[in-house]
Amino acid sequence: MIQRIQTLYLLLIVTLSLVTLFSPMADLVNNDEAVRYILNFKGIIKIQDAGNLFVENVWALTALSALIPAVSLISIFLFKKRVLQIRLTFFNIVLMAGYYGLLFIYLWIAGERYHAEWFLSIVTAFPLVNIVLSFLVIRAIGKDEALIKSLNRLR
Repeated sequence: MIQRIQTLYLLLIVTLSLVTLFSPMADLVNNDEAVRYILNFKGIIKIQDAGNLFVENVWALTALSALIPAVSLISIFLFKKRVLQIRLTFFNIVLMAGYYGLLFIYLWIAGERYHAEWFLSIVTAFPLVNIVLSFLVIRAIGKDEALIKSLNRLR
């Protein structure tokens, strides 16, 4: 299981997804009122000197961010069912694309609501890296499947 390259790719996807989940994804800055907001898995939080103030939930984004590493982790243990592993990986690619769509919807709505400009953190690029890694996983699983089929023909 661990000796296969796709398992290492999937472990890297799990790691990057967990880092994405627990790191701030974006900053929203209102220069007129000198107010700063942070978007993370807890929601949109207003940064103040007296303490941080919770402003808005982003439960859908948090659920999607938690589902991505879970699907990748499940996919690691399905190494005997390669076709299902490919399907789960493709489903994970769709989830990551949905993550970006939902993130930009939340940022656009919050930017309009709080009259703030938003700035993405470097962590926001990790799902894009995960999409590339997922394509590599699908390619590696496809090679394994082709090898197994060719060995079955020789028998």
